[in-house]
Parts: sequence; C-alpha cells; structure tokens
Amino acid sequence: MRNYNLTKKEGKVVAETQQALYRALFGSVNFPRNLSIFLVGISLFMATLVLHEGWFATSQSQGMSNYHRWLYDVYVMVSIFIVPLIYLRFRQLEGSVAFRRKWNAYIRAYAQYQFKLKQVVESVDDDRSGQQKLSDSMTRHFLKHPWFQYLMIGVVIYGCIAMYIWVTPFTSSRGSSFWILAWWPINAVIIGMLYYIQFPLMLRWLSIAKIQEQYGILQLKAVRENSVNNMVEKIPN
Repeated sequence: MRNYNLTKKEGKVVAETQQALYRALFGSVNFPRNLSIFLVGISLFMATLVLHEGWFATSQSQGMSNYHRWLYDVYVMVSIFIVPLIYLRFRQLEGSVAFRRKWNAYIRAYAQYQFKLKQVVESVDDDRSGQQKLSDSMTRHFLKHPWFQYLMIGVVIYGCIAMYIWVTPFTSSRGSSFWILAWWPINAVIIGMLYYIQFPLMLRWLSIAKIQEQYGILQLKAVRENSVNNMVEKIPN
C-alpha cells in the first residue's frame, strides 16, 4: 500500500504559498472562505424576504423550496463572474515585483509537490491492486499532460455551474434526487464549498504552464543527478 503522506511536507508548502497569494490578491488569507459564507448568507437572507420562482431549469423544478431556488440561482449568477474577476485581478497585479515573487514561490512549491507525487506514484509495489494501478495511471496522465489539467479544472468549475442550471431531480426516485432536493442547510454547505473551491482551482489553472515548466526543470535535474551517480558507481575503487 503506497504511503501518500510522503508528499505531506510539499503539500504544506503549497498551502502556505497559496495563502500568501490570497493575501496579495484579495487583502486577506480568509477572503475565499469569508466571501463563500457571505454569498450563502445573503442567499438565505433573500429567501426569507422575497418569494423567488427560479431563473433556470434546476431552480424551477418541482419540489424546490424558496431556499433552494435562491441558493442555486445566486450561485450560478455569481460564479459566472468569479472566474473572470479572479483572472482580471491576477493580470492587474502580474507586473508587481512583490506579487511576482509570491507567484513564483507558489509555482516552485507546486512543481516540487508534483515531482514528489510522481516519485511516490512510480515507487513500485508488487502487491498493487487493480484499483491502485488505475489510480496511479490516472495520476501519471494528469502530471504528464497540461491540457488534461486544463480540461479537468474547467469541467469541475463550469460543470458545477451547468449542473445548477439544467439538471432537474428525478421525481420517480427520492434517492436519485437527494443532492438537489436535500434539506436546504445541507445544500447551503455544498454551495458554500463550491464557491470556495473556485479560488484554488483558478489559481491552479493560471499556473499550469509555469508549473509544468518548473516541473520539467526538476525532472532534468533528477536525470543529471542519476547520471552522475551512475558514473561514480562505475568508477573502480
């Protein structure tokens, strides 16, 4: 069984550099969390005051409470603008030396994390299960192909938005529609989490090319070190 705790140290550095970016971009490390709480709170507040019929197919579905409608529709409308606003804010600060320093620290930290993850994945275990082999294969594919990373992040961000626009519950089965028609406090937590994850995902999306470049440098360095070590081992005593 592979021990992914071997990447814990690198993951901690990534989290620290990511927080530094939040502070530089938004003025506070807790901005994504605070904004998520505020948006969910304002949706619930509006639901207590204003009857809402829903703007999209999901919120107009049968069985939706007023809380569901406000939570879903505000999430869709706000999320459409969050990603471009993060991008514009990034472009605004990109020329700043102080911001670039923090940005480069994040890129180096994430590249080091990916490199360590690759080492962990490629450490061969003879007793790997079929599920573990599939997981390792997907991880290697994700690390190797930047386009796949762009695709996956785009699917997560915009797929979630699309879900709350077009997906409607199955009226024939209560269990199959649980995630849409669940008790509204549960959905409030889910929506809050969806707001929050857009921030780290967007930072990751913006940095994919640079991280891949730094990742390649680390790979070349490792190859050179291995070559030198092999040459040293071949030298007769």
